Amino acid sequence: MTDAAVAAASAILRKHGIRFAIVGGQAVALNAATATRDVDVMVTTDDYREAIARLGRDTELTLAIEGGPVTRFGITALRGLPLDLVDAGFFAGSKTGAEFFDFLLKEGSTDPDGLVYASPEVVWYTRLMTTRWRAYAEKIVTNVIDGLSVGYLDRVEEIARKFGTEATIHERIAYVREELKRPDLDGLIRRE
Repeated sequence: MTDAAVAAASAILRKHGIRFAIVGGQAVALNAATATRDVDVMVTTDDYREAIARLGRDTELTLAIEGGPVTRFGITALRGLPLDLVDAGFFAGSKTGAEFFDFLLKEGSTDPDGLVYASPEVVWYTRLMTTRWRAYAEKIVTNVIDGLSVGYLDRVEEIARKFGTEATIHERIAYVREELKRPDLDGLIRRE
């Protein structure tokens, strides 16, 4: 069953003919419990500016923050619940945003209910590529506590190799692995 926020965001994006994939907490929620309510969607770099322009004219949305690789809208019918539009190019490393988006669609997603959701390793990769990666590292730890496999970190490294971002990701994965060894997590994490 599709989350109400995802359904609302999807309807708006489809109305405008915007190709997208759901990333972030809503994607993780397919595999583990999360407290997320907002909806993060990724689009190709080629479509990013035009998607912002189209959505900016939609009366069902209010523009909250624009600039950089993420533009935030509020979904009016859901009391301003955030809909974040994410530029795939930010995560593409040595390749193009279109190549990252194609990878996401072909290799890094599932499509229950006719919607494309990023796989956990893609979500973790994107989280670790942001400037706020330490805050997202804690979310990854929480995802593991909630049942996701630590093995997804190996897949994050594979994605980094594919896109030439392994130097950045390697250090950040090492940080997450150290966090997962914290004594306060003993008994909470399924070790493999």
